[in-house]
Amino acid sequence: MMEQPDTVIIDVRNAYETAIGHFQPPKGGAEFLDPKMRNSHEFPKWLNSPETKKKLNGKKVMMYCTGGIRCERATALLHQMESVQDDINTKGIYMARGGIDRYIKTFASGGYWKGKNFLFDKRKEQMGEKVAEKEKDVTQNANNNVETWCCICQKPWESYIGRYKCSVKLCKVPVMVCTECIATDKPRDTFLRCPLCEEGYDLRGLSLPDLKKDRRKFLLKVAKDEFSSQENGTEKRKKSAKDWLERKANKRKKLCLDSSSQVLFVGNLPFVVTVGKINHALGGKVQAVSWIVDPKSKMFYGSAFVKVNSKDVAKQIVQKANLVDITNQNSKGVSIMGRRLRVGYISKEKEQKIQWPQVEQEKQECPPIPVK
Repeated sequence: MMEQPDTVIIDVRNAYETAIGHFQPPKGGAEFLDPKMRNSHEFPKWLNSPETKKKLNGKKVMMYCTGGIRCERATALLHQMESVQDDINTKGIYMARGGIDRYIKTFASGGYWKGKNFLFDKRKEQMGEKVAEKEKDVTQNANNNVETWCCICQKPWESYIGRYKCSVKLCKVPVMVCTECIATDKPRDTFLRCPLCEEGYDLRGLSLPDLKKDRRKFLLKVAKDEFSSQENGTEKRKKSAKDWLERKANKRKKLCLDSSSQVLFVGNLPFVVTVGKINHALGGKVQAVSWIVDPKSKMFYGSAFVKVNSKDVAKQIVQKANLVDITNQNSKGVSIMGRRLRVGYISKEKEQKIQWPQVEQEKQECPPIPVK
């Protein structure tokens, strides 16, 4: 991408990091952009400026930083802004994965990298292995590639030594002081200024993008696009839901057809149900209950056969339990402990196979628990 003229390369690091080293695209290739930030909080302001947007429009945008973390956030911000702001329209947004660190380790001779990689650990700076070997034989004063200088004596210098900072109250970024000035104790008596303060460059007065407003726009846009692209699918889902409700209603209606029996199937019972609770739910008209258990495990799974006083009572219970209004899903029917029961008639064949408790001692108030 460095060689492509329709590309811009953005260094999303702070200006004092960029000063000692940055990517340098070849002549006729990509355009290098330095936001000149004092800190990362100023990047959204720089990105939101009309001048920056103009430079990004119609271009591929590649961002890089030291290790890949800051440029990942920066690309995410640009993606969000582009999705909702009409004045940003790029050809694509990219990032250098692994950042400068990975690039320098991959291209030991430097590649398109120029200078040193600023580090926040004890190493302070990083160069490609082959570049570092060449630097051993060349003094800093004789290095023609140096683009920075001592903030006191103005001679070429490219290392941050002594942790000196800009004396401007609202700035306080690191500044470079050469060893000769340090040896003569000049920093103590000098008002130090960083290159940005010397230039009078300041991003603090620019306006931030309204990210909350942009996010709302983004979510609305996503929702609108999704609705438009899936409109047919949405109609199908609506139709499917309506069909499901109608099938459910028809199924319940079928349970009401056979009214020639006083024995009912009752399903969706709570596991802690009792005969008393069933009798109460069915209007106190229950004569007997036969718990349905799994033939192998002998476990109760929430179903039972219930014999009521008469066929007319059975008919009333079934109709009440299966009353379905498609437009009202809050219809409770017949329920126990908040669970709506499935109630219906059973066939004559099944009714003949039911084993009802013969004597009072055989009646079980609660569903059976298998005993091994």
